[in-house]
Amino acid sequence: MFPRSFFMLSILSSAFALYTYPRGTLESREDSPSDQDLLSSCPGGPGSPNVEHADKCTLINIVNNPNTRTFAVLGDPQLNCGGATDPVTVTLGGEQTVTQTTSVDANIGVSLEGITIGGGASSSTSTANTVSKTISYTVPPGRQAVFVAGTAQQSQTGNVQVNYADRQFGHFIWFTGATVTQLTPIPSDVEFDVHETACGTDPRDINNHS
Repeated sequence: MFPRSFFMLSILSSAFALYTYPRGTLESREDSPSDQDLLSSCPGGPGSPNVEHADKCTLINIVNNPNTRTFAVLGDPQLNCGGATDPVTVTLGGEQTVTQTTSVDANIGVSLEGITIGGGASSSTSTANTVSKTISYTVPPGRQAVFVAGTAQQSQTGNVQVNYADRQFGHFIWFTGATVTQLTPIPSDVEFDVHETACGTDPRDINNHS
């Protein structure tokens, strides 16, 4: 009877070691990976000397923020800046790919460029949207113009669950204390506009309203 009870207790102990609660719900431990370690170990990340590469990273505790709109220049600017007094008709536009972006809502010294974090909108929506369009436009003398596309993006904030194949600091699963925000493009919601500015300024600067 005793050997069987000991065997069952061993199984239960192993099962509980598979899971650790999100940071902040238990007393913090000094012998635990930092948020920088965890995020750097996500697929596509640079890795960390303190933990192995993670099998996957997933956005959890998701909060849906108001959608945002990101504007990008399509094609090359067209200028009427040579001193002519007549307007010129040009073709504006081109192609641009808007991809999902992920940022950390804290300064923890790690870039999330190239890191893959699943869950959230990225699980049901494409993480990239290619926008392509051209138009005919008349540029007045002394002016320059560029075509821009504003892609709506779904904004979500949450913590990151990090899964490892082997125990790291005693556990297979860890959670970041810092939150991250993901912006995922909405292909069906794109606005187009012509951005016209004065000659001698940066025609690609969409915040330039000269």
